[in-house]
Amino acid sequence: MRRCAVLKQSISVRKLVETVSKVCAALKRPEKKTILFFASASLIIVSAITLYLVHQTPTQETAVNTLCTYSSVAIYDYLATVEPNLVYNNKTTVGPNDGTLFAKVTKQIDMTLTYSLHSSPEAKANISYSFQQTLNLSSPYSLITTSPTHTNQTQIQIELPSINTAELEALKKQIETETGASSSAYALEIKPTFTIEAITSAGSFQQAFTPTILVEFKYVDEGDVITIQNLKQTKSGTITESTTTTHTDVLFQRYGAYALTSISVAGLCLSTYTHRKTRPKRKKTQAEKLLAEYKDLIVETQELPSTHQDVTIVKVEDFKELAKTAEILARPVIHAMEGMQHIFCIIENNTRYQYTTNTSP
Repeated sequence: MRRCAVLKQSISVRKLVETVSKVCAALKRPEKKTILFFASASLIIVSAITLYLVHQTPTQETAVNTLCTYSSVAIYDYLATVEPNLVYNNKTTVGPNDGTLFAKVTKQIDMTLTYSLHSSPEAKANISYSFQQTLNLSSPYSLITTSPTHTNQTQIQIELPSINTAELEALKKQIETETGASSSAYALEIKPTFTIEAITSAGSFQQAFTPTILVEFKYVDEGDVITIQNLKQTKSGTITESTTTTHTDVLFQRYGAYALTSISVAGLCLSTYTHRKTRPKRKKTQAEKLLAEYKDLIVETQELPSTHQDVTIVKVEDFKELAKTAEILARPVIHAMEGMQHIFCIIENNTRYQYTTNTSP
């Protein structure tokens, strides 16, 4: 008998241990819907990072290849005739390399313009050119305008009209006399215009080139001088070809990232829906059940009516008895909260019938 009792006791203990182990395992093991939710959320994070990375690489690249380079070059040169002088050691002519050009001793300036077109590969060109000469005082006054000249030579030597300083000064004074405006500084603007139409083995090109130069008469610290700047001017151009390359591997990576994102979003929506659909509903508390069942009998209030010392409180163990009492006395059941307790009561003269329940289910 003793052995049977011991055996039964050990079996009972073993069953208890197994039961406890199963409960602990159930508590430690997360639900499938929770695993699905977190897996979908993790997948969305991974897909977002993947989307960002694959969009850092362009799907297309455009390469620009230069087929032809060309340039127009204009070089000015001048030779000034000067009066007998000391500043130039009695030279009769002065050029760009002889230093400052002084207006008081300069009688005439003869200028040349050399134009050349350079192209690689070589071009066959049709060039037209003209020039305009303007005296810039308070307002510009046009002096010379030529008609276009056409040529197929890629190098052109042009003799520009001579600049007679005495005649130019006389013209300036006449204009100032007529207009009433005067200025010690003025300039002669020489503006050639070259229009180029050319054909090469790489294609054709057009170019307009206006190498403008100013012959300025002004007073500086050195004295009355004539300055001629920008003696060499250049304008370049190119014929190019664009080639676009599409990276199909990048496109496939993007499509894969889009598919991964779609799957992860769908999984998250499904797991969220499943979680909301299958989550256990919150159990109603006893007070909530009573309020719902006897809503026509119960009156809600923030505070219970104050009681005097001679009021007798009768505690009721069952709410149904309180409800029957309310019907018999034709009184409402007053409901209020006191701390964590729900108080239901009926007040009749100096007696308060009271039922109490906690907020827990």
